[in-house]
Amino acid sequence: MLTLDLPAEPYWLDLPRGVRVEIRPVTTAVMAAAQAAAARRVAATRIADPDLDPDMSRGLSFAFLVKALARHAVTAWEGVGDSAGKPLPLSPEAVERLMDLDDIAAAFWDRATAPVAAVAAEGNG
Repeated sequence: MLTLDLPAEPYWLDLPRGVRVEIRPVTTAVMAAAQAAAARRVAATRIADPDLDPDMSRGLSFAFLVKALARHAVTAWEGVGDSAGKPLPLSPEAVERLMDLDDIAAAFWDRATAPVAAVAAEGNG
């Protein structure tokens, strides 16, 4: 039997380097919005650079997807500051800059999608 045990309210994720982000649950709507945003950016990149290396295209696809998911899901954060050490206010642009850090992006993706992946794995067991 499938146990539907997905978060219904925003929750915090601990990320590397002392960063914490609060995210809304990664629902179908949130993921679909992220996928649509990432697809638009990939299409625009391919138009701008028709000779884009296929490996770079795949890398950009994932990077754009992680950034879009973060933009749609992150509602608050802690441990993110400017060059003077002052807390940086949350903004879509700042969230994208945070996701440019590979270790942060990888941890965010793994932890944000973990509840859905766990339910999917149980359903396939």
